[in-house]
Amino acid sequence: MGKIIIGVAACVLFGAFSLAAQDQQFFKGRICLDPNGRAPIVENGQPTLPCTVARPKRGSKYVLFNVANKTIYQLDDPAKAKAFAGVDVFVSGSLQATTATIHVTDMIPALPSKITQAKAVYIECDACPRQMAVAWSAAFQYMTEWGRFDIVLDRRKADLVFIFSANQYTGDFLTRDGPDTRGVDVKITFMDIIDPSTGQSLWSDDRYWGSLFVAQATRDLLSEFKGHLAISDSENARMLSLLDKNADGRVSKQEFLKFMEAEFDRVDTDKDGALDAEELKQLRIVDIGK
Repeated sequence: MGKIIIGVAACVLFGAFSLAAQDQQFFKGRICLDPNGRAPIVENGQPTLPCTVARPKRGSKYVLFNVANKTIYQLDDPAKAKAFAGVDVFVSGSLQATTATIHVTDMIPALPSKITQAKAVYIECDACPRQMAVAWSAAFQYMTEWGRFDIVLDRRKADLVFIFSANQYTGDFLTRDGPDTRGVDVKITFMDIIDPSTGQSLWSDDRYWGSLFVAQATRDLLSEFKGHLAISDSENARMLSLLDKNADGRVSKQEFLKFMEAEFDRVDTDKDGALDAEELKQLRIVDIGK
C-alpha cells in the first residue's frame, strides 16, 4: 500500500504539467536509450544501468525516462535527444497519448537543486583582459535588475559562483594558484555557474560573438539562464499550489498525506482499496496544471 501511494504522488508531482500554450506541456526526466538499446532497469527508484553506452545497438532510439514514476516517453527528435544522453532535462512539446510519443519543441537541461535553492551569488570575471573586462559590470547590472539573488563580495559567503571568461572552464577554479594564466583571445564569452564548495560546473553556455559584443553576450547568457530557472521555479510553484491547501507557503505532513490519499482514491475506480494493472495505467500521464 505504502509503495503504491508514494508512486501516485511521485507521478503527479514529477510528471507532465501544462504550458500556457494549448496542447503544449513540459515533461521532466532523463534521456536514456530505449529497451532495444539497453534502457535502465529500475530498482528502488533508481536506474541500475547507465543511460549512456559506448556502442548502442543499431537502430536504437533515445527516450525520456522519468525515474520517479518509471514512465518512458518516446521522442520524435532523436538527434536532439542524443546530445542530452544521460542528462536530466525538461522537454517541451505535445504528447500523442496513444503512442506515448512527445513531439519535441525544445529540450533544456534541468537545473540542480543547488541552483534553484541558492540565494547568494558571487560574480567572477576570470581571464578577462581588454574588452572582456566589461563582462563583470554587465553581469552585475543584469543580476541587480533581476533581483533573484543577493550579490556578495566574498565568495566564501556565496551559494553559487558565476564565472565569466574568455577561456573555457576546466574545473580548477578552487584548486589552482591564482588566476587563469592561459593565453586569451577574446572571441568567445563563456559563462559557468559553479558550486563554490566543489568547483563543479552546474550550468554553462557560451556565445561566439567576438570581442566587441562581450557585454551583450553576457546579458544574453544570463537571460538564457533566467529562462531555464523560470521553468524550474514554475514547477516548484505548481507543486506548492497543488499541495498547500491553507496557502501558508509550506506543505505540512497532513496536507501531503491528504493529497496522496485523494490521488489513490481518484485512480481506484472500482473502489476496492487496491490498484490493479488497468488502474495503474492512469498514472502514466498526470497533468498537475488541471
